[in-house]
Amino acid sequence: MFTLKVNDTKLLNNTIGTISEFITDATFNITNEGLKLVAMDPANISMVILTILPSAFTEYQVNEPSKITINLDGFRQALRRVRAGESLTLTHSSNKLNVTIKGSSTKRFSIPLLEDEQVERKVPELDFKVTIEMDSKEFRDFIDDASIVSDAVALKAAENLLLLTAGDTGRKVDIELKQGSDILVSMNIKEPASSIYSVEYMKKMAKAASFADSVKVNFSSDYPLRLDFKALNQAQMSFILAPRIENK
Repeated sequence: MFTLKVNDTKLLNNTIGTISEFITDATFNITNEGLKLVAMDPANISMVILTILPSAFTEYQVNEPSKITINLDGFRQALRRVRAGESLTLTHSSNKLNVTIKGSSTKRFSIPLLEDEQVERKVPELDFKVTIEMDSKEFRDFIDDASIVSDAVALKAAENLLLLTAGDTGRKVDIELKQGSDILVSMNIKEPASSIYSVEYMKKMAKAASFADSVKVNFSSDYPLRLDFKALNQAQMSFILAPRIENK
């Protein structure tokens, strides 16, 4: 059983909205350490990992760890009913998630819980040769640029330089990001690396820039990509995306 309260639902709206781009039903583990989710998209191409810390809530009380599975569309519809200045409280009773909105009136929504997913998802341990942290909104713009010309984007890193390339000789975009750029937080390139990823998936992932100031871009050659979006002292949303292996 738990009681979770927020006076500003922007973080919940943004995180739940981003998750719903990948999955329809979500299983959350709610403990004293926070609200957590690990899920695969139906195609098994990407994984989403979410942690919302207790400090993101104005009230966070967990009497005992809980595991709940809900339909995200139903939850999002309830979240949209919260107006500015109203508070949102989530509680758990029997087989329902209770959503209470308080302002000039009190509204209560009940969302039925679904059967728990039986498969326990584990986050894979990956060894990356490139880790670059940058402004999340600039990164989202880069992916939007790539989407104009192609459905795939190549990431290449070497000698203090990150290059994003999309398209071919007809329609193409090249984006260079050098060490020392004011949108960079850090750049760590252990060895040169290049890999290709789906723009469609990366566009969905980049929506996490709506709540995060920075993103860590982790990759190696022909290797999964991991993106870590962090809102300081509030939440972290990470994604793992399988590479595209092109015929050479």
